[in-house]
This record gives sequence, C-alpha cells and structure tokens, in this order.
Amino acid sequence: MDENQSTLVTIEVVEIISNRDNYYLKAKLIDNTRKINFKTPNALVSIKSRRKIAPGDKITTWLKFTHYRSQKNIHGFDKELYAFSQRLFYKAKQTGSSLSIRKPSKATIVNSYRHYIGEVYQGTKMNWLYYALLTGDRGLMSYEQKQTLQEFGLSHLLAISGLHIGLMFSIGFFITKLVLHCLISMFKQTMNLSLIYSVGGFSLAFFYVILSDFLVSATRALIMLGSYLLVYYYSKQALKWRSILFALVLTLLIDPFSLLNPGLYFSFTAVAIIFLIINKLASLNAGFFALLKNLTMIQCALFVGLLPLSLYYFNGVSLIGLVVNLIAIPLLSFVIMPALVLLTALASIVSLEPVINGLDHLLSSSFSALLIIPSGYRWLSFSNVSLFFVQSFYLSASIAYLLPVKKLVALFPVAIALLDSFLQSKPLWQLDVFDVGHGTMVLISKDKQGFVYDLGPIYFNQYTRVNSTLLPHLQNNDITVKHTVISHMDKDHAGGLTDWLALGYANTLARLQPNGAQQICIAQQFNFQGLVFSVSKNSGHFSSDNDNSCVIHISDGKFSVLLPGDIATQRERDLIRQGELYKSTILLSPHHGSKTSSSEEFINAVSPQVVLHSTSYKGQWGLPHKQVTKRYHDINARQYSTAEHGQISIKFYQHDYEIAYARSQSYWFLKD
Repeated sequence: MDENQSTLVTIEVVEIISNRDNYYLKAKLIDNTRKINFKTPNALVSIKSRRKIAPGDKITTWLKFTHYRSQKNIHGFDKELYAFSQRLFYKAKQTGSSLSIRKPSKATIVNSYRHYIGEVYQGTKMNWLYYALLTGDRGLMSYEQKQTLQEFGLSHLLAISGLHIGLMFSIGFFITKLVLHCLISMFKQTMNLSLIYSVGGFSLAFFYVILSDFLVSATRALIMLGSYLLVYYYSKQALKWRSILFALVLTLLIDPFSLLNPGLYFSFTAVAIIFLIINKLASLNAGFFALLKNLTMIQCALFVGLLPLSLYYFNGVSLIGLVVNLIAIPLLSFVIMPALVLLTALASIVSLEPVINGLDHLLSSSFSALLIIPSGYRWLSFSNVSLFFVQSFYLSASIAYLLPVKKLVALFPVAIALLDSFLQSKPLWQLDVFDVGHGTMVLISKDKQGFVYDLGPIYFNQYTRVNSTLLPHLQNNDITVKHTVISHMDKDHAGGLTDWLALGYANTLARLQPNGAQQICIAQQFNFQGLVFSVSKNSGHFSSDNDNSCVIHISDGKFSVLLPGDIATQRERDLIRQGELYKSTILLSPHHGSKTSSSEEFINAVSPQVVLHSTSYKGQWGLPHKQVTKRYHDINARQYSTAEHGQISIKFYQHDYEIAYARSQSYWFLKD
C-alpha cells in the first residue's frame, strides 16, 4: 500500500489498546475481494469515534497506512520481532470522518469463553491468575505481578505450554476412562481401550488450545503431545527421542519463525532433560519420599539445564525458584488446575460463589506469604551472557553425554568461550543514546557506574521507556546509577521522571538538582570515575524553557561528549560569548536537530566528529531538519539518528572509539 495515500478498508477489531482520547486498536485487515480471510495482516489503528467500539466489531473507514516500526534498543523487549510474529505489519491513522461500524451477529467461541471466565471469577483477588491459567491471556496482569512471578521463577506456569496441555490431556484421559468404565460391556475385548482414553484426553487438550486462540506455546505443546502419542502407539516404547524430533519438525513446518521464539528452546530443552533423567529415577510406586526425591532431581536438572537460556534471555535467574517450583508445580497439577476446570464447568449450572471465594482466599493468602520473602532472595541478575557461551555450554553437555570415558574433554568448548570473553578488549567508558521516539534518554557509564541525562517521553500519559528500555540496560550491564539530571521539564525529556522516582532514584538528582528536577541544574565541574563533567553556567534570563536546558560536557582528556538539551540559537550564542562551549568529539544535536538550533557559529565552536540526532521515525516535526543535516555534512561530521539506527552506543578506548547501533542487529526480514 502507498504510504502517502488514504485507502478505504474494512478492519475487524482484535483488541482495544487505549480509548483515552481516540481509539487505539489492534485490528485485522479484511480483504472483501477474498472469500476466506486466513492469516490476514494486522495493524495498529488510530480512530476517532463517538460510538463505543468493542473487540469483534467490523469498521469501514479511510485510513493512511505506514509499515510497522517501533523503537529499537539493544536490550529489552524487541517489539518489532514480536509484532512480526503476530503478523502486525502496519500502523494506520484515520483520515476523514466517514466511519461505518458493524457489530458481530454473535461472539466468537474464544471471546464468549473469555467473557464467561471473566464473569465466573469476577471480584476474586486472584482473578488475574485464574484468567491467565484458563485462557492464556495475561491482559489482567499488571507489570508488577509479571515481575513478581518472574522473580519467583513461576512465569512458566502461566504460559499455556507443556504442563497445561499435559494436565488437560490427563483430565480428559481419566474422564474418558471413567465414562467408558460404566459402558465396558458395550466394547469388545480386542479393542485397545487405552487408545480410546488417549483420544479423549487429546480431544480435551485440543479444545483447550482452541479456547486459548491457538497460542504459539499451546500449539507447540499440542504438537509435542501428538508426536509422543503417535510414537508410543506405533512402537510401544514411550521414551523415544524420535517423538521430540517429530514434534520439532512439525513445529518448524507449521511455523518456521518459531525459531525466533525463546519458548521453543526452553520447551524442547526441558523435555530433553526430563527424558534424560527419568530413566535414572526410582520407581513412582516406591512411596512418598521416593516421589519427593524424584521431583527434586527433575527440578534440579531443569534448573541447571535451563540456566544458560535463562541467563541469555532474561539476564538473571530466580534464586528461590528451585524450591518454590517443588511446591507450586504439584499444587498446580493436582489441586489448582483440576479445581478450576471443575468449577468453570459447574459454574454455568449451579452457583459456586462460596467455593470459589474459599479457594481464592487460600491462594491469595499463600501468594501474600510469598511476597514476604525479600527481593534480594528472589532474583539474581547477571551481566550479558553471550550466545557463543550458551552454545558452548550445550555443546559441552552433549559431548559429556555421548562420551563414555574421558569426559573432561567436554569442558573444552566452555573453556574456549570463557577465554574468548576474557580476551575481549573492554571499553574505558561508554555513551548510550536510547531510541525513545521523539525525546531524549542518555546514559554515560564507566566502571559499572552510570550518569543518566534525561528520561525520555511519556505516551498516552501512561507509558514511559524507563522500565522497558533504561532499566533492562542497567540490569543487563550491572550498572549502578549515581547521578541523574533532567535537562528541562518538557514531556519528551522528563516523561519518565515519575517512574524513575518510583524506582528509588530520587537521591541521584542531589548533585545537580538538589531541589528537584524542576530546578535549573547547578553549574559546576566534578570528577565522575575519572571523567571530567563540566556543567555550563546559565545566565537565567531566558524566557524559553528550552534555552534553560542543562548543558553538560564530558571528557576523558582525549575524547569528549556534549549534551546540550533543547537549547536554541540564543543560548548557543550566550555559551560562545561566555566561553562555556567546548570542542567535542561527539555531539547530541540540540533540540533533536531542529532548525532553530545548530547555528553555524555553534557548529564551528563545537566542531564535532560525530553528531547524534535523538528523533522519532517519520515524526510530525520532520527532525532532524534538512538544513541542519546539511550544516553538519558541510564540516564532514558523521551523522546518526535513533529514528534510522535505533539505540546508538559509542564505546571509548584509549586511542579510539567504536560506534554500534541496534538496527544493525535486526534479522534480515526486519531490515528496511
């Protein structure tokens, strides 16, 4: 579709993301020229409507499309990759006022089921848990609840995967067995009743996957279950590696891009570990303590075997997860999930509110007891773990398993990976300009200590990039922030301040803004981990808040960085006149490359080798301005923008510096 033209289209609303001012929707594009709309693209759509819009509605209107693109940072959640996996290919904005809304004649089975679950458990304290377990949708969970479950190593319990599909299969298996036991006289002795029980169990598991709207993890687990059953009934040997291989082949045939989903590696690795260790376990009929020993061995093996993947994808591991899962998994398997299935089935027939409230009280009390455990005992963060190390670990594990003797040889790949990491040259300090759209968020780091300059914008007066972008970078690189400064209080620079203060970083403002971020930063020079920070004087007579921006120069004696905020030509001249403007190797362009800044006098005074523009992709202000980029081009300065390159990271060494950017790491199918 032409990005410069409006198109009359019909969309089906999948999800309401926001309805504060306009409706912001996730929608499926409907092609009226086709009889079957299967796997059609999705789009994020902004629409003005006085009428109420709900999921399932079909809307016909004029839209202007752009290809989907989001901020791209080195660490944190990769929105573009996730959007690709969800077939979310476009963003669109309504043009004109023509709008037609058609309500669905009847709700889909998935929407009806989710609405029913919401009503059954409405008013309970743990409704977010029941809803996630029964539907696979985590929409009722807050960010804090997701983080808490990750800290306790319980996130996998809410992803509809092998455990849940196995439980539904077991429930269906025993229900079918119970029903057929009452009708046993109707069957011939030659019939394989076990096969019939398995068909009943698989049917219930399949129906559960339908109700989950064919979540990727649920579909993958169903394929694994089907492969296992086929191998079992064909060869009569349950623990065959071919069942894993068949499941993997089928999964990749159905969706080759599942290779990009971390869940694929976690699930198949976990199954392989269980297959490896299960032959060494004591008989399941050996009593309670033998069973407890078996569960402990399996959990320990999973903890060690999945540790490299956890460190690589999540940059940490749950310290208490090993113990918590020993309790949580049996509790979920034998109590919670069967109880929820039974209550959900019976709630449409009889009122079970007292029973549901009783179960809710027990679970909410248990969850509250977990929260007493201090955060320091829940999660252990690690610095970056390379993919090379993860591959080396599993190569070593494979060699150790296959070699009958001389197993010390298996340590060779891991030793190579550790040696490679040790010999890698380390930068003396680093500058990171994060991709936050139209706004500024910068980090200077040295020796695991950090200085933050601005906290980026706020979207819909709700969402910032502090938790999704800045915090993961700090955690992944084990950086402690010592100082923070807000250049000025515009929303695109101070939007994340509330979230930052909520995280406990208020004391980091004390050096430059002791009276709070609203204060104009205090002019001074100080040493930070061997770097010299020079904060320019402000005469204070500027009417524009932009010209009151905090201007900071950072130098190691050879290379330097200038951070000027949103200053315009008036403040630029004032700095030149006062002798407060320093030549700099790297310059963050003033006011995101606006033509009201970056005067020729300013550019000549700073004389940068590299200019960084912190801007949004195809933003409404068209920054950086062409006149500005030409001025920098005329002095042969290299230019990078977050809109084009994503997060920009510059590493400074003793005699050189190295520039890297996030979009260079994108997969080929996500390249522009």
